[in-house]
Amino acid sequence: MSLTVEDGTGKTDADSYLSVADADTYNTSHSASAAWIAAVEATKEKALRLATQYLDVRYDGRWKSYRTNETQALAWPRAYAIDEDGYYWDSDQMPQRLEDATAELALRVVGGDTLLSDITKPGTIKSQSVTVGPIQKSITYVGGYTQVKGYPLIDGLVKPLVKSSSSLERG
Repeated sequence: MSLTVEDGTGKTDADSYLSVADADTYNTSHSASAAWIAAVEATKEKALRLATQYLDVRYDGRWKSYRTNETQALAWPRAYAIDEDGYYWDSDQMPQRLEDATAELALRVVGGDTLLSDITKPGTIKSQSVTVGPIQKSITYVGGYTQVKGYPLIDGLVKPLVKSSSSLERG
């Protein structure tokens, strides 16, 4: 099955935010691993699908604004999304940061990362608190570790695309 790349039109069958050719270009200019260079196209396509799935699942409910149409397969494109400088993205525009994050995650998948792996040894919760207004949630694990894998570069790339946890968006 060939990769169907979202081009900003809100495709109903899109399964990636980035093409293999664009991922190759990004990863070549940003220190591609030997694994990426050696990977066949089908492996790269699978990695791009998993990277896109990760982004949609990880940031679900946190993306700015709303999808451009109800039948589109992926979270992007979005209507009335504002960047960190206060400018609107065109509703048919795919943000470069989203594409870069997709390439970075696909590179990790080809290198053996599972991104959304199952937790085999769940952490022990030491304490948990919930506040209702303004909404807050806090979980402290024994030893201070969460069981969710973090990707600081990915979080940094998509930061302008997601709502701040301390802001309220009305729509």
